[in-house]
Amino acid sequence: MNRLERLYAINEVMRRQSPRPVSAARLGERFGVSRRTVERDLVALRSAGVPLYAQHGRAGGQISLDQAGPAVVTLTPSEVTALLMALAAAGPDMPFSEAGASATQRLLDGLGTNTRLGAEQLRSRVRTLSTAGRVNKRTRHTVEEAVRRAVVVNLDYVDAKGNHTARSVEAAGFYQGGDGWYLIGWCLLRRGGRIFRLDRIKSARLTRTPAQDRDLDATLGWVPDEMSAP
Repeated sequence: MNRLERLYAINEVMRRQSPRPVSAARLGERFGVSRRTVERDLVALRSAGVPLYAQHGRAGGQISLDQAGPAVVTLTPSEVTALLMALAAAGPDMPFSEAGASATQRLLDGLGTNTRLGAEQLRSRVRTLSTAGRVNKRTRHTVEEAVRRAVVVNLDYVDAKGNHTARSVEAAGFYQGGDGWYLIGWCLLRRGGRIFRLDRIKSARLTRTPAQDRDLDATLGWVPDEMSAP
């Protein structure tokens, strides 16, 4: 039995015994390891988010308070890890990135223990490059809200040549290019579909003017074969 298998087994023993405590010495005897090894395993379980309660005294030990969340119990460790990797790889400038982070925490909090342990093991084998955000958070939040509400947003924008313009844009959606994230919108100044790189938007102000319901791909004007909805 390897360590991960032992962690699973220890947790299952404590769940079956709950609400009665299980001592580290008893677990050590059951799995043929030392008490110190079991205590390290219990620390690993707590680090992975397993709710354990210590009851002191002669008849004391560890009590498991674990209850799996039914909404995500069918996810596999690989599926959970893939979602976490995708969010990390998208970077801090991704639209709705804060919502993604909070959803990730809710996902982890609701996982069954075995799934959570498996996901933690896989996560420990992955590294992603941490990048600093280039997009002003306040501006990004305003643009996100414009897309969510489907309203016109007023932009102060700087194009690739350094030209400053003021644009009123019907916010339609987002596009991920090779050099960053873009707002897809119908520019009322140019009377056509345009994309605006988020890190070139210097400020954004919401209006109450509703945007027309436009097809996103038609507004974008061109859709490469490799582009798809998430």
